[in-house]
Amino acid sequence: MASTELASDVYALPCGDDGTTALSTPVVVSVLASLLERHIARNERDQAAAADGEAARRARAFDSGTVLDMSLHAFLERFSRYANVSPQVYVVAYAYLDRLRRGDGVRVVSANAQRLLTTAILVASKFVEDRNYKNSYFAAVGGLTAAELSSLELDFLFLMQFRLNVSVSVFQSYCRHLEREVQDLISGNADAPGPWTMAE
Repeated sequence: MASTELASDVYALPCGDDGTTALSTPVVVSVLASLLERHIARNERDQAAAADGEAARRARAFDSGTVLDMSLHAFLERFSRYANVSPQVYVVAYAYLDRLRRGDGVRVVSANAQRLLTTAILVASKFVEDRNYKNSYFAAVGGLTAAELSSLELDFLFLMQFRLNVSVSVFQSYCRHLEREVQDLISGNADAPGPWTMAE
């Protein structure tokens, strides 16, 4: 019988020379929050007119008109603490957000951050992890109702055109991007413009 790799084994994070994982959950949470905060600020400055059509309608479903009552860092830490989300899930969720930005122009802004991030993390968790909490649990962690999150999950899947696979090479390119961001944060160059789009 052929051996199969678990999803969590396929998406192995890069390791340092001493064998430790370079991108632990706290590091990924911090750098992803920093990246998203900068992108939200830029996206809100450059907000374009909304397009029409089915994809635009699905994208507008994420606009709640309310802004998170906590920082993005605290919000992502909630998932780490209560849903025990692995760093791989955050990286795949980040890749999904990038695909949405390039495909349908869905950008993370203050009005959609809570809904979009909760949904992206839920979908990435289902794709990467072998075992997951129910949607209702993810909804509670993300501050949404279970019905709301289930509806948003469907909109998200259609916006993604059900293309959820992130190849290992693409996953590694996002990890390298996050590692560069970590180095920029350490060296104080976090405000330097960095690419949001990764090559696929």
